[in-house]
Amino acid sequence: MKPATGETRVRPSRLTGAVAGTIHGPAALCLAVAAFVLTLLVSGGADARSGLNADVPEQCYRCHKELKKGLSDAYVHTPFAQGRCVACHNPHVSDKRGLLKDDTESVCLGCHKKIRRLIRQSNLHGALKKGTCTDCHDPHSGNNKYLLVSEEKEICWNCHGNLKEQLGKRQVHAVFKAGKCSSCHDAHASSEEEQLLSAPSRLCRSCHEPRCRADGVPIARLTRGMDCTECHSGHASDAAGLLGPYGHESFLGKDCRECHGPVTSGRRMSPKVKGEALCLGCHKGAAAPPGGLDPHGAGRDNACTLCHSPHASKKKNLTVDESGVCLGCHEKTEKRTALMERTLKSIRCAPVKERRCFECHVPGHSDQPLYFRTDDIETCSKCHESQHEITHPVGEGVIDPRNGREVTCISCHSMHAAKADFMLSFDRKRQLCIQCHKMP
Repeated sequence: MKPATGETRVRPSRLTGAVAGTIHGPAALCLAVAAFVLTLLVSGGADARSGLNADVPEQCYRCHKELKKGLSDAYVHTPFAQGRCVACHNPHVSDKRGLLKDDTESVCLGCHKKIRRLIRQSNLHGALKKGTCTDCHDPHSGNNKYLLVSEEKEICWNCHGNLKEQLGKRQVHAVFKAGKCSSCHDAHASSEEEQLLSAPSRLCRSCHEPRCRADGVPIARLTRGMDCTECHSGHASDAAGLLGPYGHESFLGKDCRECHGPVTSGRRMSPKVKGEALCLGCHKGAAAPPGGLDPHGAGRDNACTLCHSPHASKKKNLTVDESGVCLGCHEKTEKRTALMERTLKSIRCAPVKERRCFECHVPGHSDQPLYFRTDDIETCSKCHESQHEITHPVGEGVIDPRNGREVTCISCHSMHAAKADFMLSFDRKRQLCIQCHKMP
């Protein structure tokens, strides 16, 4: 994990009396000091620091003795090492916890401009969207590289705990096993999926030259520019070569001729049958993917591959990473969702928070509006069972006077642009109700 350089975390237990919106020390003493300083500034007289009993940082260490011990740690934040306490803290009063001069992120990014530019130009890591720099970094000192509050892998597993289970698989990527997440991922922002440091074809080749073979024939020249993660797991798998962890049996078994014609070195591998007919030949129960004017199928050699990997995937149903696929076109929806996340204190819908679009929408397999798996009432109620039992009347016979349509969950709730708690479009105390129930 790369350093959130400049991050400044203040632990209440390590800063006595430093509580948001409070005055440092007794109020009367603080007011007296402030008055004295103001007098000096107005009069243009002696240096404002002349009233200190000792210079900073020794003056600070008189109370914060435990902080001084941190100077002997393996890693020390530069401003702290230089004794520049006032670079981040106001010594008198602040409405921020720890007497910080500003919000934690603003204080950190004030110095760490490279990271500031990065997060403005790329996709922000979810941890930064919902947290602060000090969730991962200690602002003063520590014994972990990058001033991390604990081991790199432990910090990552706080959110990505499911990955820890992959250590039990037969094949484990050496870098992943060593817990060196930052060797492949950027902890702050990236323009690549999964917060990768660079495109998989370039990132993987920095350690592994491709040695791909099909039917015993070398095909590395064909795969050199491909996304390695389409076939290989970056973490662990039960299949040799870290294939998968999920994939077509024929692919994992290296039986390429099941779908492709004879393999010839240096020549393009062509499918036996063109288009989605290749997939539907085996998956006879699957709905035909959309075509014609539907943007999800138009202009593709095989519409199935928009959402499904033909070889291997991280998911059991061989779906691709939907956030990368969906958000590439639905940019406005993503912007509304990001704004909603910043506005609301909590987002209760996990698929929305984690951008699991296919949890609710299944393009090509649904004839419902917005490609819902079923009608939107059933789509929501399969997770929100208790809420559905006490809901406002919905469904058949309940008409929304605003548009004459049947009232459903999304008549009041917005999954991507909610403005109030419970992901409601309007505040439920009054504003929501009067949308339909207008007083005479």
